[in-house]
Amino acid sequence: MTNEDSGNYVLAADVRSDGQVELREAYPTGGLGLHGINGGTTGPDGLFGQGCVAISNVTNMLAAVNPGSGTVSLFSISPSDPSNLTLVGQPVRSGGQWPTSVTFNKAGDAVCVLNGGEVNGVSCFSVEQNSGLMPLADTTRYLSINQTTPAAGPTNTVSQILFSSDSSKLLVAYSGTTSAAPGYLGYYDVGVNGTLSTKFSAIAPAAGGALPFSITPMPGQEVYVVADPALGLEVFDLTGANRSSAVGISGQGATCWSTYSPSTRSYLLIDAQGRIFEATIDAATLQSTVVGNYSTQFIGDGLIDSDVMTINGTDYMFTLAAGITSLKVFALPGPGRLQSIQQFNITAAVEPVGIVVSSSMQGMVTYAKQEQ
Repeated sequence: MTNEDSGNYVLAADVRSDGQVELREAYPTGGLGLHGINGGTTGPDGLFGQGCVAISNVTNMLAAVNPGSGTVSLFSISPSDPSNLTLVGQPVRSGGQWPTSVTFNKAGDAVCVLNGGEVNGVSCFSVEQNSGLMPLADTTRYLSINQTTPAAGPTNTVSQILFSSDSSKLLVAYSGTTSAAPGYLGYYDVGVNGTLSTKFSAIAPAAGGALPFSITPMPGQEVYVVADPALGLEVFDLTGANRSSAVGISGQGATCWSTYSPSTRSYLLIDAQGRIFEATIDAATLQSTVVGNYSTQFIGDGLIDSDVMTINGTDYMFTLAAGITSLKVFALPGPGRLQSIQQFNITAAVEPVGIVVSSSMQGMVTYAKQEQ
């Protein structure tokens, strides 16, 4: 999404069979974007987190936050033509002041949003196919972080919200300030009717960790890989004892964003300098092995949010290069073999129709067309 204070848009691109993209359409969300305060700059990472757009493959819906309006928008996705989006209902109040991240539950019939800013916390909504988002009772919970609207960051900010794989927990990542005042990966328990527990369980990172940023689930496990700009990554196991580990990545310069490649079974982490690190995780020991270090090719491009799609047996990673207002496509033919195959200039594509894009843009999600 563009995240511009003059008007927020969701940009939809078609993906070819070779993984390359072509921008199809820009859809107004009905709300406004708003960049966070980062030392007076308006560079990449305007929301200090991950997940400002989310989709449900079950109900064929897309949700996007409007940080400048304090609202959330819902779109329906055409299953046979996924770049065709339709706004459903009107944007709804997010339950806070500066919404930054959003997530669907497993059934796709509920959406929860994470708010930063002065009034920060979570709120949830039911997904109504024809009328849009409706507030869910007993789901607004405040985190009481001392912040401004918009938030000043990237430290001391909420970073991502995500339902656990079985939707029994609602996860929240919060970036602390230092190793002496670290952040956490925390969660609320989700009741059968969608309500949230009043108790919030906050799990501090293992020694060395400080700034939990993104949340990427390990398939088939209640294990989550969390990028941490303080050292590299953390791994949290939420089955039973709530174990965690902190793993340093040599040469990283503030790893913030993460995604998973199912074909290579590896995690891709991106730091604030544009470096990409590829790692495998041992679920038993929670330890990581770096299998790919792509540390020089993309410096300065402002790489941030990514998502992976499998096409004809090959994984492709789609990465927003906000610093150069472009979308980069990488092929992942095997572990440690990331290949850059396309750099798509978003500015050139949208300028002719008068849509503003800048390094404030954020978010990335993929959707595979359903077979008829």
